[in-house]
Amino acid sequence: MRSYVTIRDVAAAAGVSYQTVSRVINRRPDVAEETRRRVWQVIEELGYQPSAIARSLVSKRTHTLGLITADFSDYFFTQVIVGAEAEARKQGYFFMLCSTERNPDDEPEYFRLLTERQVDGILFARPSTEEDSRHILSLLRAEVPLVTTAYWLPGEKLTVVDVDNVDGGRQATECLIELGHRQIGMITGPAGWKSVNDRSEGYRLALERAGIPFDASFIEYGDWSYQSGYEAMRRLLQKAPPITALFAQNDRMAIGAMRALSEAGRRIPDDMAVIGYDDIPAAAYCHPSLTTIRQPMQQVGEIATRLLIELINDPATERKEVLLKTELIRRETCGRARQGG
Repeated sequence: MRSYVTIRDVAAAAGVSYQTVSRVINRRPDVAEETRRRVWQVIEELGYQPSAIARSLVSKRTHTLGLITADFSDYFFTQVIVGAEAEARKQGYFFMLCSTERNPDDEPEYFRLLTERQVDGILFARPSTEEDSRHILSLLRAEVPLVTTAYWLPGEKLTVVDVDNVDGGRQATECLIELGHRQIGMITGPAGWKSVNDRSEGYRLALERAGIPFDASFIEYGDWSYQSGYEAMRRLLQKAPPITALFAQNDRMAIGAMRALSEAGRRIPDDMAVIGYDDIPAAAYCHPSLTTIRQPMQQVGEIATRLLIELINDPATERKEVLLKTELIRRETCGRARQGG
């Protein structure tokens, strides 16, 4: 006696041909609505599980997407993945996840692996840097459906979903200016990242609009880690003691900087105002709680996945660039400058 239900069992119970059941499962439009409802009801009652292999042979799709990211521990890209997976499930797709652990040399191998597994499309979720990108170009030339998040290739027509980092840097700096600060330090991320350049541009733009001269001695560099923020803040206190406010380009560096300020006897926000970027969970729970720039990370993943599936369904879809707005989250680390600060 068979222990599993076949497509012919469903067809017999629903009073239709097995070809009709196949069209219903593959969501073909050429089935009457009443028939469609009856077939799905029988599928549910019998507990029928369509074969993924059989479906892919009929539809020429695997309903599987590939996602390559640099680091699963990075909060930004973890949240992108959460949003991407939710949107994929909603549309009947699943992701194969790959992490390069910040080693771009592994990317070509992952691209090869995913294409061999016949994924329907690839979501590339890592930031733009000045590193080699020939493997991305090869995918574009092969017309593999591809969408990126926070990754840009100058001169190439890509579908990209990102946040407006120029505006985010501007919002952070303008918040400090509105509080009366004119000597504003900044800790950036690593050189060569587009997000770093964009946030720095926003910082400069806000200073220029306020008539505040740019001072290179007010800038230090980090690598996104707590420790690098701590060390960068110690350097800033030595070479630029007049600063009364700090914009750190991510929350981890901001929290590290707060530790250095505390050790130096600088009170937050009385002696130094601090703004971070990302709104990681720790930002709301450190003491004092961190004012920061929130990025809509899950929405980035949702929109990127939606656009990828659109490309899969219609390869002629026009490539587009989507920039989402950031939001200033005011907490306890931003106080007014003292008179003359």
